[in-house]
Amino acid sequence: MDVANALTKIGRGPTLCEDLARDEAYALFKRMLSGTVSPVRLGALLMALRWKGETIDELLGFAEALGEHTISMQAPHGSRRVAIIPTYASRHSQPNLMPALALRLAQTGVPVLVHGSLGEGRLPPSFDVLRRLGRPHATTLAEAAESLALHNLAVVPTRLLAPELDALLLLRDELGARHVGHLVAKLIDPMPDHSLRLICASQPEAISSLHDLLLDMGAEAMLMHAPDGESCASAERRPRIAWLRHGEANVLYDEEPTGWAPLPLRCDPNDPDAVAQLIREIMEGRRATPTPLSNQLAACLYATGHARDLMHARAMVAVGIGLT
Repeated sequence: MDVANALTKIGRGPTLCEDLARDEAYALFKRMLSGTVSPVRLGALLMALRWKGETIDELLGFAEALGEHTISMQAPHGSRRVAIIPTYASRHSQPNLMPALALRLAQTGVPVLVHGSLGEGRLPPSFDVLRRLGRPHATTLAEAAESLALHNLAVVPTRLLAPELDALLLLRDELGARHVGHLVAKLIDPMPDHSLRLICASQPEAISSLHDLLLDMGAEAMLMHAPDGESCASAERRPRIAWLRHGEANVLYDEEPTGWAPLPLRCDPNDPDAVAQLIREIMEGRRATPTPLSNQLAACLYATGHARDLMHARAMVAVGIGLT
């Protein structure tokens, strides 16, 4: 799609802007990923889409284009489904327990691939915590595949999986805001037909859009709300956890009602040393695993095919089968 025409349609303000058809969105995002759009027009497109808001058809087109720009990886031999965990939050309001979820799943035999953007030479907070827990990020896809085979866990920079998208993500600092690329990044899937994507968002409207998008895509994914958009349940209150597959949504856990809540975890959520120490205490049994995290772990075991049903998965979590 011609970039000038696209800007004319989506950049007219909230009352006059027009939505793109799916094929137009696909063609536009391919151009945006190709590196042939000037920086000024690229920034204008990203901000116009942010102000307008993306439709499901537009997101479907973007997702299709992203799929063509995502480098494939071979799933580990014999595994049922690989848990794909995006991590793109730059700051946290609560301690980020996603590394604990990833490590627990890996210990049970579920292969886990965590992906996030390194930014301008900065480690994402989750990568920093995982490094402190002995799981540094891979520097090549071959290294990622080896880590997945040996440890059931690979921590992979976006630039290795979708380098053109990562270039868009790096514009965040210049634009001063997140953009549609950060939403689309949650959809990265280097192992189509062999994955379970763990997708979360912090805003209700984003959850609603992702729900409809994933159903239209027929994606295999787990969707839920998370305070900071990380792919991990809040330790303070379990969200609604839905397993989306074959165009249907299966609610594995309802949202926990308001009322009594456990004491919040006490540590600076943006101090990687403090968060890593908190996770060590959970992993070593010196601190109780928050119930919402246990619920999410059970849901993942079931959805990846490592448990017969949700009751079996709960029992595995309760007795620590496969956890060392």
